[in-house]
Amino acid sequence: MNILVIAASAPAGSYSAALAERYVAGANAGGQARVVWADLDAESFDPRMTAADLAFYRGQGALPGDVRREQLRVEAADLIVLAFPIYWWSMPALVKGWIDRVFTKGWAFGGGQPARLAGKRLRLLATGGAGAQAYDGHGYRAAISTQIEHGVFHYSGVSDVRTHLFLDAESGDEDARLRSLSDAHAFGLSLAASGAADSPAR
Repeated sequence: MNILVIAASAPAGSYSAALAERYVAGANAGGQARVVWADLDAESFDPRMTAADLAFYRGQGALPGDVRREQLRVEAADLIVLAFPIYWWSMPALVKGWIDRVFTKGWAFGGGQPARLAGKRLRLLATGGAGAQAYDGHGYRAAISTQIEHGVFHYSGVSDVRTHLFLDAESGDEDARLRSLSDAHAFGLSLAASGAADSPAR
């Protein structure tokens, strides 16, 4: 299995990065996987839609080289893990911009092209400062499922999408953080064991 980890606003040593490390360690329990870590911050990926991006979208220019490099990493992966903190109940700008630029017309959707993302598995590992009461009471958990899982990834042909929310991340409860790290490892293990869907989202 080839695993691509996209870490955004989750620098090395951060809680989000640690959760991704534990998840991947579980998913790679047999030591058979090839793991590629893409730290978008460290790589200085530009999330802004440029004139070149828009020209390509309109059929008036070539695909920017940095976008194609990202697409090649995605194409080579069987499992894609997006690790990020939740900002304003959604993705940080760097993650959204990565999707905006990389999930191009004719590659991720439209254009009558082969479904490049079909058959891939995608996991969102997201940390939130608020607790479950806020996410469930205000519909934020459902909004993430609708907007991100369905609106972005299902639309792009990825049927196996799952979100793992690790909430109360800023509570200062070290025991809770350790439990979440253990949960992340267990989620990865269950994915490795089943070969398909890991445990239900939290």
